[in-house]
Amino acid sequence: MKRPKNILVRKSYTPPQEGEQKHYLHMNDNHELYMLIQGDVTFSIDGRLYHLEPYDVLLISNQEIHCVMVNSEMAYERICIYFRPEYFQQFSTRDYNLLSAFDNNAHMTRGNKIDYENVQKRGLDQYFVEMYEHYMAKLPERSIQLTSLLLHMLLEINKAYEESSLIERMEDKSSGHSEKINDIIRYISENLAEKITLDDLTKRFYLSKYYLCHEFKRATGFTVFDYIRYKRILSAKMKLQNGQVINEVWRELGYEDYSNFYRTFRKITGMSPKEYMESVGKRK
Repeated sequence: MKRPKNILVRKSYTPPQEGEQKHYLHMNDNHELYMLIQGDVTFSIDGRLYHLEPYDVLLISNQEIHCVMVNSEMAYERICIYFRPEYFQQFSTRDYNLLSAFDNNAHMTRGNKIDYENVQKRGLDQYFVEMYEHYMAKLPERSIQLTSLLLHMLLEINKAYEESSLIERMEDKSSGHSEKINDIIRYISENLAEKITLDDLTKRFYLSKYYLCHEFKRATGFTVFDYIRYKRILSAKMKLQNGQVINEVWRELGYEDYSNFYRTFRKITGMSPKEYMESVGKRK
């Protein structure tokens, strides 16, 4: 039986391993709901660090670059739910945005985490378990069951996210970074169409080039320019998914010519812009 097109649920277990394990930085095509079951892990999401307790939940949008660091040799177990935002956005109304908790600007100020107390208060942990059970059952009605459960879950997530106080970032001492790096990340995200240079950033944020480059790489795992490239391609993917034509997209994102956009897009996604549009069911 094929996997449900709009929802994917995974439960993963990593046995105890010696030493710190760092997964690679990556980005998802879909939004992600992540719940830690057990383990000693720190998440980096667009440079924001979260040390997680069991049954903490993270909200990760498809515009955020992230990775997980396993800090000790404890066993590591988690459940992840991936879903297509463009499909679930249709259930929003003029007065209610079902996916408001995945807004990137909200994450910059309020964080990505719902702590375990709010998770249990809203029963989010049970939703994770129930969705995984339905996903694995592979019954004919699975897709309908999963969609219904996720809709209810997103309603509870919005309530939990709005009620929770400003999320505290538990920064590891060895990887803490300046708040200015978060400001730079925010500035980049808001100005992807502009030409952004190191000179511009150092003047705007009153930092030396060495400090900026060193701290940015330590916080995000990317150089400044690689981060800008990735964020632009993330934005391009979203625009293409929303039906914009290729010639509009590369111009809106500040590329000087199509060939440069094509090379960057193909290097990061593994396919051309036209191939990507075909993969998401859009016309060229």
